[in-house]
Amino acid sequence: MTLASDPKMILLDEPMAGMSREETNYMTSLILELTQGRTLLVIEHDMQVVFSLSERVSVLVYGEVIATGTSQEIRNDRHVQEAYLGEEVSA
Repeated sequence: MTLASDPKMILLDEPMAGMSREETNYMTSLILELTQGRTLLVIEHDMQVVFSLSERVSVLVYGEVIATGTSQEIRNDRHVQEAYLGEEVSA
């Protein structure tokens, strides 16, 4: 139904929630195909999906943007790593 009105932007909230890896891979490919030439705003916790679908990523913690950039910039961002992976503890 979303595509019937030929939208310029598509918003998806957790589209892969509850899916198996096989289903997720299929849906990621389908979303890429269906959103060609459109803006896609997706909220997703599966980072493999986020990096596959996105040219630009913003990471939020408690409702505040802590980083915005390319997939590679986000992967390497110290603040993102601390927020989602925790800090290394010295023994």
